[in-house]
Amino acid sequence: NNNMTLALITGGSGHVGANLSRELINQGYKVRCIDYDNDYRAFKNLDIELIKADITDKDSLKPAFKDVEVVFHTAAFISLDRRYENLIRKINVEGTKNVCEASVDANIKKLVHFSSIDAFQREPMDEPLYESRNLVSDPKSIPYDLSKADGQRIVLDFTNNYLDASIIHPTSIMGPNDFKPGLNCQSMIDIANQKRLLNIDFGYNYVDVRDLSKTAINCSIKGVNGQNYLVGGEFLMFPEIAKMIGKLLDRRTLLAALPISSMYFNVPYEIVKSKFTKKPRLMTIDTIHTIKTAHKLIPCTLAKNELGHANRPFIETITDTINFFIDRGLIKN
Repeated sequence: NNNMTLALITGGSGHVGANLSRELINQGYKVRCIDYDNDYRAFKNLDIELIKADITDKDSLKPAFKDVEVVFHTAAFISLDRRYENLIRKINVEGTKNVCEASVDANIKKLVHFSSIDAFQREPMDEPLYESRNLVSDPKSIPYDLSKADGQRIVLDFTNNYLDASIIHPTSIMGPNDFKPGLNCQSMIDIANQKRLLNIDFGYNYVDVRDLSKTAINCSIKGVNGQNYLVGGEFLMFPEIAKMIGKLLDRRTLLAALPISSMYFNVPYEIVKSKFTKKPRLMTIDTIHTIKTAHKLIPCTLAKNELGHANRPFIETITDTINFFIDRGLIKN
């Protein structure tokens, strides 16, 4: 009976946070979110307690952690643009350390830390990806990947001493309730709006954010201390997804699928564009590296066996995602 269990979510207004809070409420938890960016769209009409705090400021966390039993640490800065290297580290590494320390101080029962599939070394590409794969360690690696690996190392340090924590590695996250669309969902919006008729022939493993949320809650109950769990779904090629979206909306969403090598021509253009728009670049050499080294073999056996992880069919995920963005007016119907 979770009637009185108070769960705290960092990054509550993000894609994972928005779905996790809904699932926790469904399961009878009391939910508190750390509100960092005054973005209330994700919380509208939900019975959630919002507390102002910032994970990069340890002193601000104390009131948020009071009486909390379980913490879901989803807050992270996701970027493949090296100009943001310092901010990436500040949030993903120092922020994680602050969350661990606040958890210890508040004597919480369990921390579920959200890492990423990108925390693992990509090579060897042709072998299945398991939890025991080495974490990224080369200082020259993609800053985001290194930050997720170092964040995980910090959590593991704490599990040896005072903290019961488990770690989740989601694959690419897809699904509804993404109020501040990240790179993944933004590319779906662009495809639906016929802005990406030429698609690169590559794929990702996608997990439905609602399935991920259920598994994360199971992890807070059954997850082994110090254990990491890969949580994924189906591997799909981008052109295939574009065709699914085209069918849903009854419009042409794909003219041609291009080889990955064609992406390199786009980088100089993106660098110039980003100088004018002052927005982060979507297409960087790091993005291309990430795409080229996407894993096809991610069994997720551990999460299935120990945490009861289960996937819905991807067609259901993409349908719900597209409908959510139509409702929000981001996809023209």
